[in-house]
Amino acid sequence: MYAAHGCLPAQMKNSTRAWISRVISSGHAGAGLEGLPLDVVLEEAAFEDVLPWLEWRLRDAVLPPEQRASLSRAARTAAAQSLFREAELRRVAKVLERHGIRALLLKGNALGQWLYPEPYLRVSSDIDLLLASRAAAEQAAIACTELGYALDFLPAASSFEMTSRLVVDGASRSELDLHCRLLDAAAYADIFMFEELWRDAMPLPAFGSGLLALSPMHAFAHACLNRALDMQIGEPDRLKLLVDIHLLAERMDAGAWQQFLSMAAAKRISGICLRTISDTVDAFGSAVPADVLEALRKAAEAEPIDWRRLHDWRYMQWQNLKALPGTRAKLTWLWERVFLTHGHLRKLHGEGSWSTLMLRRMGRGLSRLRNKA
Repeated sequence: MYAAHGCLPAQMKNSTRAWISRVISSGHAGAGLEGLPLDVVLEEAAFEDVLPWLEWRLRDAVLPPEQRASLSRAARTAAAQSLFREAELRRVAKVLERHGIRALLLKGNALGQWLYPEPYLRVSSDIDLLLASRAAAEQAAIACTELGYALDFLPAASSFEMTSRLVVDGASRSELDLHCRLLDAAAYADIFMFEELWRDAMPLPAFGSGLLALSPMHAFAHACLNRALDMQIGEPDRLKLLVDIHLLAERMDAGAWQQFLSMAAAKRISGICLRTISDTVDAFGSAVPADVLEALRKAAEAEPIDWRRLHDWRYMQWQNLKALPGTRAKLTWLWERVFLTHGHLRKLHGEGSWSTLMLRRMGRGLSRLRNKA
């Protein structure tokens, strides 16, 4: 048994990831695990956040009893976690509705409700909510204190996200990420505004009227943008994000693709969408028309952000800085990126005094700059 995911040899990791992708796209295991160790398959699927989805796709496959039992245990664990999150979402939705706060449920918890066959198949670690403004996000945080949630810290004004946690007996049981922009990066922050998203939002019957979800078209764009942001900040690239795109693409007909192309061109995100959609086609053979990919590629050439450099941290920081309106906003952003509050430093770099964490942050920043040189 490998002690940690990072201990997997690169060749074995790549082979296992490719096998998981084939099962997800085809729905069957072919020649079983094809010689891959079961513990490696389970470890990689868990890392990619697709273990419940893999079990569901293999439910009708003929597998040895020990493999079936291991997959079933993982699925039951994911289902239990999903039920807990749904219960928390119902509590949160009721509180927000009682306080008259509008909120959009984002990412996996929303997609699980309408895109996946069962909500638990889309793994999520926290609950992401989009509010109409910074003031509304702070109001939501205060309202949720009735449920036992408390803010980690109040972020700087240039940050578009704050985190509130439910801590029980010293352990974090649930996390709310309260957003006042769709994405927490200046380069993407104003592409979609709340009122535009709210106007096209759709209901989530499981949570009453207290929460709505992004429309399928906006959810598709958000999934592409969110992955681009993960690239920017160096988050591991997990298959679950590509599964979202794969399933969304399956719902698209010719008319929907034309609507998507028009939206992407108008918002100047064709390249950002092209990057993730192309990666999804490579992983799963997703049914995306060739003319759609070509149209995205052509539109991308005239856009301000180079979709081939989304992973380049220095380049994207420059794009974030350029997106800010005016010198004062730019200087504030720079100051708040360098001199974080103690609470923000603890979230990013662990425990320690402000000065200790600042030194740690500066060291990591210099290392990142050297690695990007």
